[in-house]
Amino acid sequence: GPADVLEAVAQLVERLDGADDVEAIGIGLPGLVTADGVVDRCPNIAGWDAPVAVARKLTKRLGRPVVVANDVNCGAVCEHRVGAGRGVDDLLAVFVGTGVGGGLVLDGRLVAGARGMAGEIGHVTVVDDGRVCGCGERGHLEAYAGRAGMEREARRLVATGRTSKLVEMAGDQPIKSRHLATALDQGDEIAHVLVDQAVMALAVGIGNVATLLDAHRAVLGGGVVDKLGQPFLDQISTSPSFGGFGATVCDLVLADHLDDAGVVGAALLAADRLP
Repeated sequence: GPADVLEAVAQLVERLDGADDVEAIGIGLPGLVTADGVVDRCPNIAGWDAPVAVARKLTKRLGRPVVVANDVNCGAVCEHRVGAGRGVDDLLAVFVGTGVGGGLVLDGRLVAGARGMAGEIGHVTVVDDGRVCGCGERGHLEAYAGRAGMEREARRLVATGRTSKLVEMAGDQPIKSRHLATALDQGDEIAHVLVDQAVMALAVGIGNVATLLDAHRAVLGGGVVDKLGQPFLDQISTSPSFGGFGATVCDLVLADHLDDAGVVGAALLAADRLP
């Protein structure tokens, strides 16, 4: 639950070399985060089912200012300032991994929204009454493009009697992005179907957001994008499902930062609070 998570974070900060000289701390969490650092909902952490004043609690615990933001928003800040979004004032960042997260930078500033929900592209509906998403709702982009959603569908298809190298490679362990890439290279039918569906979902979601907000660039990162690379982005931009005005609605580019995007962005947000 939240208390144990925050205590683990605090202990980690205290153990870091040089932490005594740090003036402010930035933290990214996979949940809905308000402007004052209250994490309203964190569905990926068991027991986090009520709002928690993370910034206030950790500021008191660590004796320094603590800035808290959604982890993908942190990633968006990183890509905008020191990554593939440099020089662009209006940016959509989409990270495709276990789930699908998004962050918005408009007019050069991160937009979080009143409840921290701005940019939550993974939970826009792309298929009416479609697959069940990890959040419990139906038809969300994340259910089709997130690795967990693809795994659920792959295992469902195999349970009907079909075979798949994708599921065979993973066995009883979670399907990883590398398994998906390898299965594609080997011509696995189910892997190709799943990626085609992911392309459709991302094309609908990204194209519509870019059209609505007139975002100049969409930066894509995360484990799935890392393994599938530029051909995956090309499939999205040329898909007939790409919303708005098609491929011209916005540029699609690969993220410069992968595993450290959230860490760098959180540090930048913390630095913004210093005099």
